[in-house]
Amino acid sequence: MQDSGHNSDWHGERVERVKANGKRVFSTAFKAWLVSQAKRPGVSVAALAMRHEINANQLRRWMRLEHLVPPERAPVVLPVVLAPQPCESQPTDTRQAARPAIEIEFADAVVRVPLGAEPAQLRMVLEALRA
Repeated sequence: MQDSGHNSDWHGERVERVKANGKRVFSTAFKAWLVSQAKRPGVSVAALAMRHEINANQLRRWMRLEHLVPPERAPVVLPVVLAPQPCESQPTDTRQAARPAIEIEFADAVVRVPLGAEPAQLRMVLEALRA
């Protein structure tokens, strides 16, 4: 039999309950752990499933579920710098026109977000910069 490339064992609860028809309902933690083990390089999904008494097709289906798949990369935290507020003697409309509500420096780009910008548009711009 082919080695699965998997050495550790699950030590928590595998099955939450068994339905009246005999089908097992597996815990979300167990499924997420098994998916993360299956994503490791060199692991045989079929052998891993067999070792844990799961149908290989079931494990492959779990691997496609978004909430069980660990993120590909860790989120990046961007530094935030608060600029001093303009002096109160300036008229309000001049301050708003002179400076955007938000300025984001990202890599070699500066994104200036005016007051009232749509969040969906900002999200689209930031995702394009991230790619």
